[in-house]
Amino acid sequence: MTATRIVHRIEDGEDRHEVLATTYQMRNFYRQFGDGYFSRADVFNYVSHHQIARWAAKRPGNRLLDVCCGRGLLLPLLRYNAKELGSYTGLDIEPRNATWRDHRVTDGKPLDLTGGYYPWPTDFVAGDVAEAEALLAGRRFDFIVYTASIEHMHPDHGARSLYGLRAVADPSALLVLTAPNTPEGQDGYDTSKRAHVYEWKLSELRTALDAAGWQVLDMWGVDISVSTLAGVMREPRLLERLRKFIPPDWLGPMLAAPYPEQSSEVGLLCMPA
Repeated sequence: MTATRIVHRIEDGEDRHEVLATTYQMRNFYRQFGDGYFSRADVFNYVSHHQIARWAAKRPGNRLLDVCCGRGLLLPLLRYNAKELGSYTGLDIEPRNATWRDHRVTDGKPLDLTGGYYPWPTDFVAGDVAEAEALLAGRRFDFIVYTASIEHMHPDHGARSLYGLRAVADPSALLVLTAPNTPEGQDGYDTSKRAHVYEWKLSELRTALDAAGWQVLDMWGVDISVSTLAGVMREPRLLERLRKFIPPDWLGPMLAAPYPEQSSEVGLLCMPA
């Protein structure tokens, strides 16, 4: 069966095997926090984006590619934390998602990009990340950000995207990829969200990255349940103390990093092999 359909999200009765990709976006965590109505997904997405911006700050002059950039949630954090980037390029299959081109990400107010709002050049490329080599022909990137996106694609298509990104990566580039971590015995098409087509197992991600020419340098947990923490932390009294004073929506994202294999969301740091 060939996957060809691009949809907003998976509706009841739709076969995920037939869907190439979904265009549903991550919630705008800036607005969720501003309204005081947010979930643990908003927390871990903000934390992971903040950490990526901190890594970018340590790589002045880098040409950054934001894959499946959507509304550009990384941009405000880059603007304040990584002023010495070389450039920012957003890539998305749905141009209408990329509202950052003419509106501020945090509050949606109109933005005049010619006025120097961002301290580095920005541009947008409309297209499919699996076709990155053709879309970005002749260009190379030093820092590639691929967060919470590969699960929105058919697995064959997601694997192709890793090859496409390898083709446009500088030899010393860094790739940051985050995705759900599906238990080994679970069908990846049995997803936790309607927007997801296929949720990869960690072993599958590592195999696909290796095949595409990426070397995994490190891994970290992005989110973990408190019940899972109770089974892996060596100091149960410390966890109980933390649970008393830190809401669970913050506790999981804050303590997940040392436990990637047990986490429900995982991050991988990679470079070309």
